[in-house]
Amino acid sequence: MSLINSLSKEKLKIALISYYYQKPTISGVGIHVQNLAKYLVKHNCEVHIFCHGDADQYYKENGVYIHLIGKVLTPMAENFSKENLEYDLFESEVIKEIIRESLKKKFDIIHTHGSLTKAAFILKKVYKIKWVHTFHAIEKIRIKELSKEEKEFKDLISWIEHTTNYCDGAIFVSKNLLKEGEKEYTLKSKKIIHNGVDLRLFSYHPITNKNVLFIGRFSKDKGIDLLPELIKQVMTIKDASFTVVCPYTFIDGERKEIRSTITELEEKYGVRLKVITSPKNQESLIELYKKCQVYIQPSKYESFGLCILEAMAIGRPVIAFRVGGIPEVIGDSGFVVTNKDAFIYKLDELLNNRDECIRIGKKAHQKAKEFDWDLIAKKTIKYYEELKNE
Repeated sequence: MSLINSLSKEKLKIALISYYYQKPTISGVGIHVQNLAKYLVKHNCEVHIFCHGDADQYYKENGVYIHLIGKVLTPMAENFSKENLEYDLFESEVIKEIIRESLKKKFDIIHTHGSLTKAAFILKKVYKIKWVHTFHAIEKIRIKELSKEEKEFKDLISWIEHTTNYCDGAIFVSKNLLKEGEKEYTLKSKKIIHNGVDLRLFSYHPITNKNVLFIGRFSKDKGIDLLPELIKQVMTIKDASFTVVCPYTFIDGERKEIRSTITELEEKYGVRLKVITSPKNQESLIELYKKCQVYIQPSKYESFGLCILEAMAIGRPVIAFRVGGIPEVIGDSGFVVTNKDAFIYKLDELLNNRDECIRIGKKAHQKAKEFDWDLIAKKTIKYYEELKNE
């Protein structure tokens, strides 16, 4: 579609609901929504973000209208009960905010992300607004890989996700995730639209450091319980270093024990092991990708693998387990393995063969171009229009 034709059409008014959006965020969903909003605006949509913040606020940033919903709960000890209650109260406030905004002009589409579906479900029923939901994971499946403490809300999460059966359109970020979703839900419209990468920011960079990089939540589904053994293996290789980016707000139980082990390794290996536990902005993460030779993703559940895609765009070989959407993202431009021993073997091999890393990294960079955010946004808008006109 030409720019003139795009501008002549009436703007779609889109509400994006995501608890996580504010920068920096530890959430892959938050990063996805940041990019989606930016590119929807680029393609002539009126975009409103409904997300959480420290205080209620409304402002416009880079063409996107931001509706911050302040934290509802008073300060209390961090735990999963508080986190899940905060989500529920957040959605109640989102309903009121969307109703107020709709009085100016009705939204064409409400687009939800993650497990926050209550607000859209109610607004669809009462105000007849079309609802699109993006599945970034099937939470009832993902939660099986979490720690005992994180599994406490398994029934609640399954109940919340059940409301997605009523959405007008469902987006899945990989073929594998769609296959899982079809087993769990009865959806009247489904579409595969992959996650994306901003190739203007994540551009090719030559390998200069003998470093291994891992980025992910400090959660067992991301494979953090394997990190101690992987760190020890890397430390046996001359001049190799390891950077771990594992942000968290609180940890307990199994995860606390894993963190204690990693702390001991930090003390043992000093500057060769760098562990970052606070969220980093996109610019900082790009620099970390540039400084690594190999990117690893030992996830036990991964519907897509955004960090994998970002590393590939920079030109880095990736080692990951054959789970979820990972094989679909990597293709033949990285290494997908089935067990821990194969993971360690390939990691050792790549750290000792920079030429191979460069060769595979260039293939990975080319593969990443298939996931350009500009293409992803166009596909999303086309789906919005199909649903709106039904």
